[in-house]
Amino acid sequence: MLDLNTPQTRRDALRERLALGTPLIAAVLACELGVSVDTIRRDLIALERGGLVRRTRGGAIPVTAPMPPYLHRVDAPNPGIEPLAARAVGLIADSATVFLDAGTTMNALAARLPDTFDGLIVTPAPSVALAALSRRAKVHLIGGPLCPEGAMATGGQAERSVADFAAEVCVLGACGLWPEFGLSAENAGEAGVKRAMAHSAARVIVVTTASKLGWQGRHRVLALHQIDTLVTDADDAAQRPFRQAGIEIVHV
Repeated sequence: MLDLNTPQTRRDALRERLALGTPLIAAVLACELGVSVDTIRRDLIALERGGLVRRTRGGAIPVTAPMPPYLHRVDAPNPGIEPLAARAVGLIADSATVFLDAGTTMNALAARLPDTFDGLIVTPAPSVALAALSRRAKVHLIGGPLCPEGAMATGGQAERSVADFAAEVCVLGACGLWPEFGLSAENAGEAGVKRAMAHSAARVIVVTTASKLGWQGRHRVLALHQIDTLVTDADDAAQRPFRQAGIEIVHV
């Protein structure tokens, strides 16, 4: 049996993943190896000093590997997401069971949960889970293979786990929101988990900047009639098709 309390043993295990080009996510590795996140961070620092990885927020990537799209967004988040997150968190009841999507907007929302929140956050995204934990919220992390585009768990296991919950609200980000196509995602696995969360919730809230309205991803997540509320900074003209579809608009 491997002694994972030994730094060299842990780092050898991490090197094996790096050889496969796998991004290293500190929170996930800490759970898998049974050590603290701080211990994993020290291991990543050592690997970075050895020229094997480039550390990112929440983990590291092999120096020879292209940066996954999600890590680009984390390193340079859109400043427009903060007002959206602040407005959206006010729509969540303190005692609610809440599905939170992946992405930088959801990270910002989870980090703004009020001290009075005593519900449950259910999310497929390790970064969102950690942000919610930082607010002392109760969190259930949905497991499964992580999609590099959104750094969220995907696949049948994740979708089945989502179905075990009955949530008052599901809060989703948007790759695209097109009047004729609805809410969309670029990755089929992400679309499936987002859809499963929405179907297990009584209310669906989509939070997105104006830049995502009128954009269509490859895979439909929800039709417009399946969305209850849209939180956006888009102007009246961009909002109109969604308001006409019966969606409540919360303008920021």
